[in-house]
Amino acid sequence: MLFLSLLCLVPLVVAKNELYMGYKVYNVKLTSQQQQENLHLLKADIIDYWIKPNFKYGVTGLAMLPPSHFSWFEERLDELQVDKAIAIEDVYEYLSAKESSVTKKAPNENGGNETEETNVTDEDEDGSNDTEETNVTDEDDRTEEIDVTEESEEDDITFGFDDYYRYNTILNYIYNIRDAYEDSQTTSIEVVEFGSTDLNRPLVYLKLTRTGGEENKPIIVIEGGINPREWITIPSALKIVEELLESNQARYLDNFDWIVVPVVNPDGYEYTHTDLRLWEKNLSTKSNLGFICPGVNINRNFNIDWSRADSSSSACSHLYAGTEANSEIETQLIQSVVDTYRDRIRMYISLQNGGGYISYPWQYEFAASGTFRQNHLLAMEMVAAMQDEYHLDIASVAYGDRASGTSSDYARINDVLNAFNIDIVRRGTDGVIVPENEIVDIVEDVWRAVAVAADNLIN
Repeated sequence: MLFLSLLCLVPLVVAKNELYMGYKVYNVKLTSQQQQENLHLLKADIIDYWIKPNFKYGVTGLAMLPPSHFSWFEERLDELQVDKAIAIEDVYEYLSAKESSVTKKAPNENGGNETEETNVTDEDEDGSNDTEETNVTDEDDRTEEIDVTEESEEDDITFGFDDYYRYNTILNYIYNIRDAYEDSQTTSIEVVEFGSTDLNRPLVYLKLTRTGGEENKPIIVIEGGINPREWITIPSALKIVEELLESNQARYLDNFDWIVVPVVNPDGYEYTHTDLRLWEKNLSTKSNLGFICPGVNINRNFNIDWSRADSSSSACSHLYAGTEANSEIETQLIQSVVDTYRDRIRMYISLQNGGGYISYPWQYEFAASGTFRQNHLLAMEMVAAMQDEYHLDIASVAYGDRASGTSSDYARINDVLNAFNIDIVRRGTDGVIVPENEIVDIVEDVWRAVAVAADNLIN
């Protein structure tokens, strides 16, 4: 029975997004602080909060549940006197409707780009009409899947901030940036390769420096794509790279070196394109149930209060913290950056998509740390610079919940004074799937926050 139930959680072979058939999303609107304090009663390993509810800021949460937990969840809502309201009746149908109207840039015969309607559910990347399937139990099949989905990407596709791109295209863009500055007398761009993922994708980050100037300058670290379904964080990170290279922004490279990790979790990111749009983990198989329930939530895997709050010891949970702290290669990349440059990192920013917050550690405790005042004043400037409305608070208060094993907390415990989460403001109908036409405004807003923070640190 246990084996069958696990198969129900993560089927070995499914059509795209088929796992979400019959799943519902509930609105969770809290009307009292007491309800907020009892939010843990509305949580379980299987319940996926797209947006955490927050009474203080009037944020209505979104909780995705499988049919097996409808009754349990509704009973808890009644117990807490929270109104029952369904936001999405069937997540599979919802995602199918979303993806059937997706437009993407496709190269025409002359090498240019034209926009064409693409049904992602019914067509694979090569244009055939077969529904894509993934068997995570077979290593050869997993490697073959990468070849099929990624080699179809065109190397010469124009990269912009009006669309979402697959990992291979992002890699090409990163290396093209490096090559473009190969002979520069003023700017050095290094693409650092940090091993490979479980599915043999390269893990990389960019290091941007001003040549001929001061050595060992302070460093600002930007991280995107740690939660793979939060696509908007990746163009936000790459927009920062683009802005840093503008000639009128020279002061940022004059005063800081920058490390940008555009996609912390490439395996998970690709999986959200090919199999499960709402996937939150990588695809490692280290646990004793690894080939049945693959993956670790990278933003619960860091060695800071590991596996204690808002995380799970169940390999089949989207909040699975791993077999041990720092067990994953993606986590080790961030750990290596923080440990290597600990004495020089002046600011660490984790880009996420949790509903319109700028927050600072410690996330795993409610009490403000001793650096509260410095973080708060700097973050106030960041919020003021943004066009969208963002809330500012300690992370545990902003999300109305504790969480352990996060990247920003790991940076802070390793003496990075200014560590922040920028959680993109809610856009679209759910806040998770951000429409392509919103990308430009969002990435520019994120850059405003980063720029004003850097200016304040310079001054």
